[in-house]
Amino acid sequence: MISERIVLLAILTASMYGLSIYMQDGVFIFPFGLYKAGLFLVAVILLIANKKKIRLKETMLIVWTLSLAVSSKFIMQLLFTDSDFERNLDSMVLFSSWFFLAFALSFFTWQILLAFEDKTMYRWLQIANAVAMMICLMMNMFEWLIVPTWMWLMSVFLNKAENPLHKSVAGLVGFIIVSSWCSALYFGKEAILGNL
Repeated sequence: MISERIVLLAILTASMYGLSIYMQDGVFIFPFGLYKAGLFLVAVILLIANKKKIRLKETMLIVWTLSLAVSSKFIMQLLFTDSDFERNLDSMVLFSSWFFLAFALSFFTWQILLAFEDKTMYRWLQIANAVAMMICLMMNMFEWLIVPTWMWLMSVFLNKAENPLHKSVAGLVGFIIVSSWCSALYFGKEAILGNL
């Protein structure tokens, strides 16, 4: 129950931040730059709160959330000055791309580890949708990412034996993908992906 409350608090915080931007600027946009770092922070908090042994699934959870956070343009802008960022733009893009690749591979590995613990028929649905999500991420087809995400989330939540920590992280990932997808649908893909 702790995991669900922490994730709900994270979702409510993101929604309130987006609502405050709406009240100031008249544009309801979720804090995309904060999503990647926030996901890593929530994963660490969940591991501490659940007092879980750090096994392979938990290690992969930390690896993919950290890789995603480091690949964030928002984080790089915090770490480097604007002049360094503009002068070394090619290096920054390459750096970000390598960490995004590390994210995609470790996220896929985490999804497969979750699927192999499922002893029901939903195991193959999880694996198929993990492969579809990986293809969408690697082929830059973010508009198609919504379908395998929904299917993957349903198969994870139908698994009664799954650890609540991993279910909660999966729900948070689903919220991030769905909210980003909806905002990209409204504001345009280029406007949203540029903030990530």
